[in-house]
Amino acid sequence: MTNQFYIPPEEKLYKALLEWISAGRKLWTEFDQEGIAVPPTLKRALADVNQDSTSNQVRKIPLRPPDRPERPPIANDDWLWIEVREASLRTIVLAILNEGKAIPIKELINRVKEIFPDSNEGSIYNLCREKRIQRTDQGWTLKSGVEAPVFYKKYIWSPVNLLQKQDLAAFRRMAIRYLLATSPDGLQIMQVYRELKSAEWLKAPLSKDLIKADLFVMKDEKRVKQLGNSKKWTLVKNPKGQY
Repeated sequence: MTNQFYIPPEEKLYKALLEWISAGRKLWTEFDQEGIAVPPTLKRALADVNQDSTSNQVRKIPLRPPDRPERPPIANDDWLWIEVREASLRTIVLAILNEGKAIPIKELINRVKEIFPDSNEGSIYNLCREKRIQRTDQGWTLKSGVEAPVFYKKYIWSPVNLLQKQDLAAFRRMAIRYLLATSPDGLQIMQVYRELKSAEWLKAPLSKDLIKADLFVMKDEKRVKQLGNSKKWTLVKNPKGQY
């Protein structure tokens, strides 16, 4: 009498294989969701069955640079730009003094407060005591030969070596928003990191922790949002369609 519960050996093996593949894919997804790099062993094991998966992969063509705003004639190709309102206090002061004329301290403070209304007057005055800045009969100015960031329309332009950590963070956040604008389905932190890591134009410190912190800062600013419980992030489009 034939055993009705008998399963041929090959069917058992194929069933076990499918279960193993399913478990491997689930594990791959969990690595993605936790922002942890998928181990090479798991990648190799699922190479033939996971080819259609886009998670944890970097696009074959590196992320092209975003369109630059109009730049000042003095700016070189490798200069970075950030919105004036996102610049550090030091960078704003240096950019104002870099306009080529001496400026009285009260006028300098007023100029800064037009950008940062809550800025501390004492902090502005202390910045003017740096070695790069001098006081003349006409007011405060940069010393001869000192390089500094440049105001141009709504942006600050500067070589990367003259920018502060806050300025570089602003540029990195712009890069994150630009990337999310090209990814309407959203990206997880690890995917954002891998994409930006391949972008040679991103001249700013980069790590998964920095990106995570940036995303939460921009979430508070209502510039990005999380997609439900997927751990993916996407852009919040403003009325002007800007990022």
